[in-house]
Amino acid sequence: MTGSRHIGDFEDALRLAKQGNGRAFDALYCSLNRRIFSFASARRAPDPEGLVNDTFLRVFQNLHTFTGTEDQFAGWVFRIARNLLFDESRKRSRRVTEVDYTASTEDPIDPLLVDDVVVSSVHAETLLAHLDNLTPDQRDVILLRVVADQSIETVAAALGKSKGGVKSLQRRALKTLEKEISRQAVSP
Repeated sequence: MTGSRHIGDFEDALRLAKQGNGRAFDALYCSLNRRIFSFASARRAPDPEGLVNDTFLRVFQNLHTFTGTEDQFAGWVFRIARNLLFDESRKRSRRVTEVDYTASTEDPIDPLLVDDVVVSSVHAETLLAHLDNLTPDQRDVILLRVVADQSIETVAAALGKSKGGVKSLQRRALKTLEKEISRQAVSP
């Protein structure tokens, strides 16, 4: 188990975490927290760190109900994260967004750092704009497979789809992205 911090394999970490062992909880958390964060960020969660925390709070509250392999665990955790994203999206659509227009000028700004941040954000926004042309399931397959580096089995569990369904969604998503990127490369 990756990042297991003195806990043996996944089965040991799961068993010990179910018994309340803090190190085992930490091992399970460390094995997926960065991938959940990347997934939440790519899905434009307003607070990706908060989503990671909320996800693992739910995971640990319901850990006693989970049985399965490490891949099945990852799928279960990503499904919880995805459901929380859907819940947050529904809540946001029902409330007014407040924007704070006060800007702080206390810290000097390094123009070179600003340039790097702007260039990085433009590339990230371009990528996210391409992903927005996909169906929600296709987008999630690409994010889980590429950004979160999850297996077909894990993605299938997270999305509640068959492995064949995930492969089909991935194939269609990649074809759509290829057409979109090729079309933009040809356009002036």
